[in-house]
Amino acid sequence: MARPPFSVFKRPSKDRTTGKPVVRYVARFFDEDGIIVRTKTLEATSQTKAALEAKALLDKGEGRSSADPLVLDFLKEFWKVDSDYAKMKALRGSPLSLNYVEINQMIVGKHWGAALKGVRLHSLNVSRMERIVLDMSAKGASPRTINAALSALRIPVSDYARKHRMPDPLQYLAKMAEKPRERGTLSLDEVAKIVALTDESPRNRLAVLLGALCGLRLGEVAGLQWGDVDEAAGMLHIVHNFVNAREGLKGPKCGSKRDVPLPLAVLEAIEVCRNATPSASPFVLWNDRANNRPADKVAIERGFLKILERIGIDDGKRKARNLVFHGLRHTYVSITRATGLPDFAVMRLAGHRSLAMTERYSHSENVVDFAAARLAINGAVQKAGGAS
Repeated sequence: MARPPFSVFKRPSKDRTTGKPVVRYVARFFDEDGIIVRTKTLEATSQTKAALEAKALLDKGEGRSSADPLVLDFLKEFWKVDSDYAKMKALRGSPLSLNYVEINQMIVGKHWGAALKGVRLHSLNVSRMERIVLDMSAKGASPRTINAALSALRIPVSDYARKHRMPDPLQYLAKMAEKPRERGTLSLDEVAKIVALTDESPRNRLAVLLGALCGLRLGEVAGLQWGDVDEAAGMLHIVHNFVNAREGLKGPKCGSKRDVPLPLAVLEAIEVCRNATPSASPFVLWNDRANNRPADKVAIERGFLKILERIGIDDGKRKARNLVFHGLRHTYVSITRATGLPDFAVMRLAGHRSLAMTERYSHSENVVDFAAARLAINGAVQKAGGAS
């Protein structure tokens, strides 16, 4: 039979004021292995009250061992770039980005600092968290903000439960329903207008075309190097991602290294950039101030806004349509699907995570007809350009 978490007993003592003999009640707390964690003199004056007081102390975490840490201390140690969790993620091929770790550190401090102050990990449960969530919602936190806060808590707690072979206390804590605004996409006519902007900054124009006609993410656009461009084969090798100067070059998000066809419009824009790129820079979108870095992501996003202005989409229209740089990937998916490419090929080209259909084509690089994809996109853009 397992030892109870605490025991209560009498201990003879003396009153500090009168010096007369008195009986005090003492609680002794044990860990899961029966080892004494703490001994505490109680205020109670009877065995029954002493037991109740000891139970209350245990519920507050005062009688817990180091195996039941304070939640905030645990979270702060968990969300570090050199934590055991981060090291194991890296060994398993899914390293955490510095940006991701720092965002979760910020979330912990902002949303859990007050709500979970003094709370022990074993005291977490769905009821407690739902009360906190209701309070956050009442104070105006959006479902997206609440879900981000819950994620910063649930991931560490789940990992703790797995390591200690215990039930996850937040397993049944449901996410909030979100209604994210759908990102806007550009029409083929609008993409054709961008292709026609031959007097625009080469970097601005190429960055937008890489997103709209090749499906590159912003970090992949920034990280693209000349060694990744195979003009002879009409292909781009997407193997780099540049998030910030501190992290430097790394692999694409979610391990989505891939090859994508180079439509003629993008190939021509690349040639314009090649002629303008400083010889010392390995990056297709170079940085004028530092040859070892690509163009700043903020500069690329500003260039995107300028391009939109040039084709008649002012700031008001952009906001109304929710046009952002990442939405260019949505444009790419729309264009490639409209050309008749099967969905598994589109997902392969866009570097999306596998779905059931994609899993059945796990060697899709042997199935995707890159030449046909390139010709199909070429034809769609040229047709739209002729119509406009």
